[in-house]
Amino acid sequence: MLKRIVAFVLSSIMILSLTACGGGAAGGGAAGGGASGSKLDQITFTDGKWNLAEAAAPWKGETLHFIGEALPPLQALQDLAPKFTEITGVNVQIEMYGQEEVNQKTTADFVGGTAIYDMVLGPHRQMGTYVENDWLLPLNDFLENEKLRDPDFDLKGDGVLDQRWWQECCWYNGQLYAFPFDFIAMYTWYRYDYFENPIEQENFKAKYGYDLPSPPVTTDEVRDVAEFFTRKKGELLCGEPLQDDLYGITLMGKRHVSTWYDILNVLYVFGAREIEANEGHEYGTIAINSDKAVEAVNWYKEMTQFCPPGILQTDWDSSQANMQQGITVMGWEWDDATGAVENPDESVAAGKIAYTGLPIAPGGVKAVGIEGWNYLIPKNSKHAEIAWLFLQWAMNNEVQKEQMFEGGESGVTAVYDDPEVQAIPYVPTAVYLKTGGKKVISVREPGADNGIGVPQAYIDAINPATGDTSVTTFSKPRFPEQQEIVDAILLTTSKILSGEMETKPALDECAEKFKEILGDKVQ
Repeated sequence: MLKRIVAFVLSSIMILSLTACGGGAAGGGAAGGGASGSKLDQITFTDGKWNLAEAAAPWKGETLHFIGEALPPLQALQDLAPKFTEITGVNVQIEMYGQEEVNQKTTADFVGGTAIYDMVLGPHRQMGTYVENDWLLPLNDFLENEKLRDPDFDLKGDGVLDQRWWQECCWYNGQLYAFPFDFIAMYTWYRYDYFENPIEQENFKAKYGYDLPSPPVTTDEVRDVAEFFTRKKGELLCGEPLQDDLYGITLMGKRHVSTWYDILNVLYVFGAREIEANEGHEYGTIAINSDKAVEAVNWYKEMTQFCPPGILQTDWDSSQANMQQGITVMGWEWDDATGAVENPDESVAAGKIAYTGLPIAPGGVKAVGIEGWNYLIPKNSKHAEIAWLFLQWAMNNEVQKEQMFEGGESGVTAVYDDPEVQAIPYVPTAVYLKTGGKKVISVREPGADNGIGVPQAYIDAINPATGDTSVTTFSKPRFPEQQEIVDAILLTTSKILSGEMETKPALDECAEKFKEILGDKVQ
């Protein structure tokens, strides 16, 4: 169970200094906007040393309005926010909604100029829309303002977990606009208790002619394992009759953004792309209908026969529930959702899941997709200075650790030096993937009595794209038209999975839609 109560006194630590060990790429492009106003002139430091209480003193009694997606890490931040108020006298009001509603509310606030929110959490894929519409404050002015910046707040170099992740999530066209609330990723969850059961191992080898892999590493192995574990009620599992039907894998097919992520995953592992580009803000070349893309989507469609019924209604909530309820043995899931699956009050699978990378296709890629949620300060924020001070406080190691215990994914390297953080089951695999295979906190061998550690079989797996064991990180579109691209892929996927269209014609149609949306920006 990830959720726990840790006794520590934040206020006494943070009144003296924020000490954000790790992060911030203070260098970068020129700032636009930034902090200004007469209240800055009121800031003085009585002992000559920066501290949060005195920096925030001119705004004592005011309220910071903040909005983000309703997930356990944000709830943890809300629970800790009174400590910020205790130090500064500034109230913090956090609104939490589903992802789509957050996007709708923030966009309406930006477009309408209503300035309801002083700080927002936004998915990095929206960065292009926000920046190109001039809705965000660049952060360099804050970084250079000695009255507002804690001198210990520094994410340069190794302070941030991975530079590529940092650049893709928090920068746009060379300008810093954000700091990471979460660096998140999707990878494979699997029921190691089933995979490592002697009865199941014997039966698998008898049927397929090779040892039951724990975990499966290749797309061929995933296909075999998913077929093997798909069983009807009353059939045996680990020697006992099943009380309900069991399925080999849970994937997503609903016309919802969650399915877009799954389709990108399968494209990546087969060495395909939706648009060939090095960075998310680049347009590149349309590739959604390439031969590799067709192969990838055909594999995905084949795998749906081993999923629970209703693939066209399955999104990330229902897919996660499939794992929690114990009706599937594998899934491609988000790391920030593991708090729920590891909570024995919510999940029959708690303590029985291990974590590995996405499968590797023959001639494909050992891959992980870059994703993140960011602290953003709107250009029309009424309390931009308070938002900046709160952001620094929230990036403090102690706050970051508390969010980790609720399923968060910190971008601050130093957080992962804590043994308690390292013991969170999904953390070693998450860190390994997000650092491109460079950082291994701990290793899991088959037969271990828990799910902690990167599976050795995945560490040793060769990346066909590089010829070594590294992990390739893929950026997602984040130019202003990205939502239209998402919608086009979702419509296409629905047509393919429903049987309305064959894969190749549907992807050709999708490519034409891309061209219609992006015009001469793409090839």
